[in-house]
Amino acid sequence: AFAKLKADAASASSNSLARGCGGCACNTAKVLACLGCETAFCGGLGVDDVGKLFHEGLAAASVQDFTDHDSSKPTGEVLCLITADGERTFAYRAGVASDSLISARLQASLERAAASTPSGLGLVYFDVYTLLCPEKTAEDGIRTARELGAKVGLNLGSAGIVRDQRDRILALLRDGHIDVLTLNEAEAHSLHGKDGDLCEICKELSNYTELTVLTHGADGLWASTGRGTAPQHHGVVPVKHVVDSTGAGDFFAGGFLAAWLRGQNLAECTRWGSAAAHAVLGVFGTDLKTVGWEQLRSICLGNEAGS
Repeated sequence: AFAKLKADAASASSNSLARGCGGCACNTAKVLACLGCETAFCGGLGVDDVGKLFHEGLAAASVQDFTDHDSSKPTGEVLCLITADGERTFAYRAGVASDSLISARLQASLERAAASTPSGLGLVYFDVYTLLCPEKTAEDGIRTARELGAKVGLNLGSAGIVRDQRDRILALLRDGHIDVLTLNEAEAHSLHGKDGDLCEICKELSNYTELTVLTHGADGLWASTGRGTAPQHHGVVPVKHVVDSTGAGDFFAGGFLAAWLRGQNLAECTRWGSAAAHAVLGVFGTDLKTVGWEQLRSICLGNEAGS
């Protein structure tokens, strides 16, 4: 059924089907690597053409590949259907990551990543989809990351999953396992359990994290940079024309975190995040191509970009 849906979508569209590696954590990793952070990706892939394409995408983005492989199941795929105004609808085929990425496999990937980095892991960034992996893969992976000396980030990239996994997420926060939390308005309301003032929600979440970033589209973001500290509001420059909104939040997180990991202030973190989001909003898919990545690097890093 998924293959037929892809074929039908391709035949109905005036644009050719764009293929590449993506997903919340992968998109963020590509931006971090572009902006000078030594970056690795851990996850689950099948031994198939889609998995091969994913490997190639990581290599092209200079992201180190510590994926685990399972030949018994296919690589997961997401089909993004883009409307003329840049909005999108997703169709998803589950694969290795959600079916077979058990705790031991993720923990082994994290340990290999740590062993390859003499200075150790600075931040291990999980996305909310990890909570869909078997049993306690997410919790065990987070525990391993902390044992390896890394800070732990969590992106709440789906309001529906946040609603379904709310108790697990709140337990991770309240037990002090999450250092960095990124989320948008819809995800904040799902986690809060009801609609509420975003500043107050950010303030409440900041009690549990070192960094909380709560975005609300063209209205900017609330961010707190210390446990229990008052959130600051930062505006963003609106985008005049959106080609495709896929990955915009992931790219914003990548730009923001790249600046934060360098010790930049919130205004500069917001500028980097906005630059990354603007870049991906202007293309189909999440591959900026060589020229686009170079432009993003130049905007954020300035004179450092060529070094």
